[in-house]
Amino acid sequence: MKLICMLLLFASVAVSAEDFKIIKLEQDVRNLERQVSELNRQLADLQRRTTRSSLSPESQAEHSGGVQPSSRDWLDADHWKQIRTGMSELEVISILGPPTTLRGAADSADRVLLYAMEIGSSGFLGGSVSLKDRKVIAVELPQLK
Repeated sequence: MKLICMLLLFASVAVSAEDFKIIKLEQDVRNLERQVSELNRQLADLQRRTTRSSLSPESQAEHSGGVQPSSRDWLDADHWKQIRTGMSELEVISILGPPTTLRGAADSADRVLLYAMEIGSSGFLGGSVSLKDRKVIAVELPQLK
């Protein structure tokens, strides 16, 4: 009798462990479904951007606020390693490509070249190069923010 009770006890423990595994698998599936949904949304957003980039130059300037889209050279970490203090603004642009945004007036001696890209709906990747008298004084490597 004791043996049967112990066997039933072990069987119930094994069944509850299996139930826990099933619940965990169901949670994992729900999380994966959410991730797929988010990735589908991001893909649709990228496709919309690609469609916009194929617009005529006049309408493209309207959509981007008059700033031409930059190259993707700045996304390469090796390019950022080449930037040194004292370099000229033109050297920086030849390595990283045109910035996505400029802070400071075009004729100003002090300005910041900003490189940024939106990542998903809640973050962006951004780095910057600070200039004084058209020479690099500081570099902020791209970081996810």
